[in-house]
Amino acid sequence: MDSQKKTPARLALPMEEWLTPVEGEDRLIAWSRTQEWRHSDFRRDVTALIAQLQQQASHRWALCFNDSYYFAVALLAVLYCNKLPVLPGHQRQAQLEEQQPEFDALLTDCALKLQCPALILPTAILAVEQADNSELPSFPQDASLVLFTSGSTGTPQKIIKSVASLQTESQWLVQRWGKQLHGARFVATVSSQHMYGLTFRFMLPLGLGLPFYSSSLEVHEQLVFMANQFSLALVSSPTFLQRLDDRLNKISSVQIFSAGGPLAAKEAARVQQLCGVYPTDIYGTTETSIIASRQQQHEGTPWTLFDGVKLCVEPENRVRVFSELILQPGGIELSDNIELAVNGREFHLIGRKDRIVKIAEQRLSLSEIEHRLCQLPTIDDACVITIEKNGRPYIAAAVVLSASARQQLQQQSHSAVTLALRQSLRPWLAAVALPRFWRFLPEIPLNQQGKRAYAELKELFL
Repeated sequence: MDSQKKTPARLALPMEEWLTPVEGEDRLIAWSRTQEWRHSDFRRDVTALIAQLQQQASHRWALCFNDSYYFAVALLAVLYCNKLPVLPGHQRQAQLEEQQPEFDALLTDCALKLQCPALILPTAILAVEQADNSELPSFPQDASLVLFTSGSTGTPQKIIKSVASLQTESQWLVQRWGKQLHGARFVATVSSQHMYGLTFRFMLPLGLGLPFYSSSLEVHEQLVFMANQFSLALVSSPTFLQRLDDRLNKISSVQIFSAGGPLAAKEAARVQQLCGVYPTDIYGTTETSIIASRQQQHEGTPWTLFDGVKLCVEPENRVRVFSELILQPGGIELSDNIELAVNGREFHLIGRKDRIVKIAEQRLSLSEIEHRLCQLPTIDDACVITIEKNGRPYIAAAVVLSASARQQLQQQSHSAVTLALRQSLRPWLAAVALPRFWRFLPEIPLNQQGKRAYAELKELFL
């Protein structure tokens, strides 16, 4: 009988149930080198921060954290207070000052000094005396948060994500890898404050009821040390995986996720030799959420779309993605060129369309770097490109110095001037976005159409 059909069981614990106690159980939520946080600690810390936030009039709270446990506490507390979490995705003072119109107040564990109300964790929650059984407010059903990504113009683009969308995304992941991840602990080399880390480092372990390491792994030795103690799932990137040391002991990982850029097949094979499993590449964007995945056990493995995602090829090779995770009825156009298979479910990536590049899994806007260069008083004009050295991409800058800077160049070495320029850019740009190679020109070369001659510029760095 149709009436006997069962509703599919929920696979991932929804966010509004993360703090619900289970009788006789106080499971591990997170751990660090010196501390463990269990479910009772997590609930206590969130309710303590809720008490603090309820006394604040501010609605939009920027979250800037090094520690993922306190990020989790902050994010849940802001949502329970029916306020808006804003994730700038970085902790750079100068850029936060520039973005300050996007938020009213700050939650952080960093030494940031902004002209807005701020609560510093864990100090803000240690100051609150609360009973362990404190009641939680009702979880808002229309909760959302804000992330930022680079747009094609170089201006940070605000992206609003509903919690419902994030939870649907988690359901997809649990349906695909939930059984495999059973009993694992999550460790990561990426931040929880970007879309990939938010989904895989934050939503996935908490939805599965699995513990996560509160700090980011920085070196291979940390991974080996932890793998000797626990069954691990690693949330990582090609940059970290490419740096794995063949001389260290081999480990056995439950799962390795990689995102931010394609991982070469030979590197995937090397990861399998060192970590016991082929990494799973994840493809997606902040705007679209997850789109596809692949596990490269041989060269040329195509990407496979997640169920619920469809690609549509339009004129001039434009590709639009439609998904249950995308609110826009017209879908979103991808910035990548792709070659879609006949079955419509698999594809190959064949390069980017715009001036957004990925280096060390960070999405960088060449236009933004140029803009920051041209703001310096020592530079009249600038053009930024990517070049490849020893198989790795780098940022290269061709600049036209001001008259005073040209005089300075005659008195100082080339390296001294470029070092000063890099230092001037640090308040605005991530380290990987700072140009590594420099050329000083009387003017930026143009082609016959009056546009910048990028081929000629690349020849300058050969």
